Amino acid sequence: MRRRILLSLLASLWGLASLGFAADTYEVDPAHSFVLFRCRNLAQARAVFVYGRFTDIKGTLVVDKDPAKSSVALTINADSLDTGVPDRDKHLKSPDFLNVKQFPTITFKSRSIQAIGKNRYRVTGDLTLHGVTRTITVTVTKVGEGKNFKGMQVIGFETTFTIRRSDFGMKGLMNLADDRVELTVAILGIRK
Repeated sequence: MRRRILLSLLASLWGLASLGFAADTYEVDPAHSFVLFRCRNLAQARAVFVYGRFTDIKGTLVVDKDPAKSSVALTINADSLDTGVPDRDKHLKSPDFLNVKQFPTITFKSRSIQAIGKNRYRVTGDLTLHGVTRTITVTVTKVGEGKNFKGMQVIGFETTFTIRRSDFGMKGLMNLADDRVELTVAILGIRK
């Protein structure tokens, strides 16, 4: 009898321990996630940046205690671009830049994640923009985790990096907008 109780207790503890090592899956919360960009306006003597954001973001984060077993997949609706100026937005969505009719989504899918310090990670993955896929590596910071006001487990990450739009086939109007575009991606995930 004692042996049966002991085996049952050990099995229960093993089950609890296994749960602690399982990866958690988080769904991107679009209300608290942001993809912001800025690009120098060359037509204004390089004296000003144009700022904007994409308002429609979806995705999944898999977070494991072993970062190598973690992953991220994001999808951005390119037509959700917003700079606060409708005529500028229309131009940026045109074939001169994003060409959102032909390339409606921007995606990122990680290939590898490596810890490089406390709450800092090197994430390498495939960024597809304007129909072109390039492998990029960015430094990502975990900015926090815990329970939100509804009692749901949440986690947040952020990164800032620069791409060249010409690397993604956007070579038009280089005399008006800089080739370099700085992106800030701030993601809040809600555990499923």
